[in-house]
Amino acid sequence: MGSPRRSPARRSGSEDGSQYEMDLDALGLNSTFESTALEGSHEPPVDRVDSSEVEGPDDFTMNMTYWMTADLPPAHVKSRKEARKTDSRPATSRERPAGENRSQQGPAAVEASTNASPTVRVDNGTTAGREHSTPASERSMENDEKVRSFLSALPDADLDLDHLPTGTPLRNPHHSLLQVPRSSPPKARSLQPTVEDADTPRKPTQQTVIHHPSPTARSHHGNGHSHSHSHSQSHPAPQDRIVQLQARLDQQELAARTRITELETILAYTRTELETARDDNYKHKDNIAGLQRSLQEQQSKQDAASGAVETRLKAQEDAHKLKLQEREEELQRDHAHQLRTQREDFNRQRRELEDSWRASGEEAKTTRQELEKAQAQLTQLKQSNEQHTQSIKNMQVAQDNKTKQDFAAEKSELQEKLASVQSHADTLQADLARATAEAKAAREESQVQEANKVATETTTDHHLSRIAYLESHLQDAKFSLECAQADVAAKAQLFQTNLDLNASLRSLRSELDAQRGALDSLRSRKNSHSTSESQLQLELTAKDQLIAQHVAEKEALERQLSTAQGRVSGLESSLTTLRSQLAHAHREIGSARTDVERVSNDLDDANDRLADVRADADRRVTDIEKKLAKVKDLKSETENKFRELMSQHDDLVEGHAAMLENVRDNAEDAVRKTGALLAQERKEKARLKKDVERLQREIEQQRAEVERGIDDESDDTTRSLSAVGQMNDTKDKEIESLRAIIKTQIAETKSLNSSHTSAIASLRAAHEAALTSLRDEVSTLQQRLVTQSRDHEAINAAMDEQLSHLLSKLMKERARTVVGKRDGQWEEVQKSAASEKELLGKVLLRQWGREECGIAEEKRGQKQLFEYKYVAKER
Repeated sequence: MGSPRRSPARRSGSEDGSQYEMDLDALGLNSTFESTALEGSHEPPVDRVDSSEVEGPDDFTMNMTYWMTADLPPAHVKSRKEARKTDSRPATSRERPAGENRSQQGPAAVEASTNASPTVRVDNGTTAGREHSTPASERSMENDEKVRSFLSALPDADLDLDHLPTGTPLRNPHHSLLQVPRSSPPKARSLQPTVEDADTPRKPTQQTVIHHPSPTARSHHGNGHSHSHSHSQSHPAPQDRIVQLQARLDQQELAARTRITELETILAYTRTELETARDDNYKHKDNIAGLQRSLQEQQSKQDAASGAVETRLKAQEDAHKLKLQEREEELQRDHAHQLRTQREDFNRQRRELEDSWRASGEEAKTTRQELEKAQAQLTQLKQSNEQHTQSIKNMQVAQDNKTKQDFAAEKSELQEKLASVQSHADTLQADLARATAEAKAAREESQVQEANKVATETTTDHHLSRIAYLESHLQDAKFSLECAQADVAAKAQLFQTNLDLNASLRSLRSELDAQRGALDSLRSRKNSHSTSESQLQLELTAKDQLIAQHVAEKEALERQLSTAQGRVSGLESSLTTLRSQLAHAHREIGSARTDVERVSNDLDDANDRLADVRADADRRVTDIEKKLAKVKDLKSETENKFRELMSQHDDLVEGHAAMLENVRDNAEDAVRKTGALLAQERKEKARLKKDVERLQREIEQQRAEVERGIDDESDDTTRSLSAVGQMNDTKDKEIESLRAIIKTQIAETKSLNSSHTSAIASLRAAHEAALTSLRDEVSTLQQRLVTQSRDHEAINAAMDEQLSHLLSKLMKERARTVVGKRDGQWEEVQKSAASEKELLGKVLLRQWGREECGIAEEKRGQKQLFEYKYVAKER
């Protein structure tokens, strides 16, 4: 297959003008862009710009921007290096006629197709030769700079190099091919990379300065070519063949050396990347260990927190129990105190009632004694009556009419007084003690009347009862007078009224004495008072009935009071128990709410911490996966580079027989080193089985060791290239052994990758199990909290309903009792105030009437007269 036709380089008309050159390698572009055999007639322009074409910095900046940003196809761009190849040929070859050129193009075309290719493809099977014979150190630095700029522009996609055809150049524009740049044009300068990268240096050093051959070397090289051309004219066929073979050998040697330096640079960069990956794996291992420790600490903290919560709950329960006991004791003490006070009140009321009963009994005794005295007087009167019967009979007929008139007037006066006293007694009937005293007195009087059954005794009893009523009325008047004296002690007029009242009391007493004296005269009128006795008997029976009713009412009231006291005590006890239960329930509710809030806050904090830990773990897992992906990419790149090296070694087998002894020695050293490295790797495998980070470090170390072996290999190849022609026989065996070593190392890396993935899977499973257990615990705690809150809410609702019902009942009953008691007290106060006002008004008006109109003869039935508005009423 013929190589693509190459056109000679264009030369400008003026050799004097300066030239601007662009290093496409520094810009990340390919150094050369070959055209396919189908594009042989196309002659792409050379990147050569004259100073006459450059108009200023703006055009230069635009050109730079164009070459940096334009996405040009490989078939349309060609650098100056490719154009200079045609210029480096002997000048005489241009002066040959077209026939000779066409005749010599046959063998040269095949060589150009294999050696003059400006790029080195991975699966091409050939290496590119360089035409500039520069020193090895300068070429290594030059290639180092090119490799640095080339690595920064490498595509990220992996190359599927196993399926590419060998022996032919790849022209498929859809695949990104690995190309090694050629050397820069022969001009010494310090080149700074245009596109900044983390791996490209920024200052000109010994590695970044590109050295080019000196003019003497160029002239020597030109002389050699001219000499070979002149000799080829004399001896055209064999000497040209020898020169071409020599040039081919030199080109192969240069290509090998430059390829070795490039591979050294590539391996150095891969070594640094692997070291950084190793450091990252160490950090990741530390992070995973820290995460495990943090998870253990968090689990221990959670256990401690749950224990502390349980102890706190127990302590709170104990404290609540103590508080409940204390509250119950306080309530019991309060209840006992209230019961004591109520008992004391009841005892005091009972004592008052007993005192009233005693007072009424004493009054009954006094009345009985008075009755006995009256009976004694009656016996005496009977004796005196028997003595004076005769005289009375004589006087009786004359005095009958007069006595009847006096008795009627007296009776009317007594009835008026009785009505006034009865009205006052009705107002004061609320006093139970006086009512019972009157009832007992009436009962005793009735018993005395029934026992005696004498008209005279009945009349005397009647008069004595009237006297008792009058005495009670007098006592009430005395009490009202004392109240009046207390109220109007500062007034002088009332003092006079008090004196008048005392005088009236004395007059009343005198009147009572007169009435008692009149009893002697009334004894003789027994028969005339039968009708009055019957009326009095009816009144006594009515009074007995009223007394019986009062006694029954009193007993019923006592029974109601006892039942009410029992009910009140029961209600108070139930109220105290309900209050204690309500307070206990409220305290439990408050404690439960605080516990629920505290536990919910703890759960929220735990969830937040778990979310943070989960996010951190996920982020670290993603970082690990990214790093593993990068490591896999690096592995694929190293494998591709290994395949490239092997293909290059296979291509260099034919001219390098002298290298085999050194290669054997170097291979033995490499085998020993690889054996030591494998032993070290096995130790590291045994130590790092259960740790993901250690497995990653082992992978990185193994890869570093593989790179060292490759470096050693490349060093050995550089040493062996010096003796190329001495070791042709044993090189194949050595290369096969190296291939076997590389295969074993690749197998070990695969096994390490599988163990690493298994360890990562186990760690993920462990973390997921821990997270699921924590989630289950959190869910159970949340369910417990929800159930507890529901139970507390139900209990609170039930207790609130019961307490509200009971409290409403108690408040209603208490309101009824309080309102009834208040109404009764108010009625009593109003009645007493009204009676006192009425009595005081009567007394005051009577006294004013006496002062204004004079004292009336009340004994004769006259009424006291008043002036002012009362005069009209009296009239």
